[in-house]
Amino acid sequence: MKYGKLINDALEIKEFENGMEVGGSLTEQQAVKEGYKPVCEVEQPSDAEFCVYKEYDVCFVQIWKRADEEVQEDEIWTADSGVMPKYSDLQRLKKDVAMVNENINTLNLTNNEALEVKEFYPIWSADSVEVKQGERYQCDNLLWEAIKDHTTQANWKPSLQTASLWKVVDEEHAGTQEDPIPYNPPMEIFEGKYYIQNEVIYKCTRNSDIPLSHDLGALVGTYVETV
Repeated sequence: MKYGKLINDALEIKEFENGMEVGGSLTEQQAVKEGYKPVCEVEQPSDAEFCVYKEYDVCFVQIWKRADEEVQEDEIWTADSGVMPKYSDLQRLKKDVAMVNENINTLNLTNNEALEVKEFYPIWSADSVEVKQGERYQCDNLLWEAIKDHTTQANWKPSLQTASLWKVVDEEHAGTQEDPIPYNPPMEIFEGKYYIQNEVIYKCTRNSDIPLSHDLGALVGTYVETV
């Protein structure tokens, strides 16, 4: 026999055999005196995915629900991990997150906006994913943007070695001497803009036209000058 009691809005259920708590020290009579009520459970229907409990004056009744059914105000959802949100709220959150994950690469977010929601972008995978130019993926704690359409494979992972395919998504800066752009290769640089790397500020003297993988210190006289 099972008995339940609401504690901090969560239903605590204890099981009893021969009048004693399984794995505990309470007797059935002590449990009833402490406010525990019988829990009436029913067999799970084949189309049910989760259960809730409804409290009555004399007992708690188990109610099985399908995935598309919502928890009502007077119903209790319990889980081994503790108190959970209402099923409707959790499902709505999961659906919203899934929708964002699926569509975030169509939203044309600025770099700053994208970095604020970096965790919602898909994680890069080597499993032959069709990547389109401009799409962004997470890899090694950075957000990367595809420079050209390609199909992912193990040796085309976003990195300095794949500067022809990927560039790091960095915060947007004015590119002035007062607000230089952090240089994080692979990265394309533009004439007249100021960049900073290792606390040294550089001014770009000509467009690179392609993402560069070298440190700026090695490009002095070619693409940049120190300030």
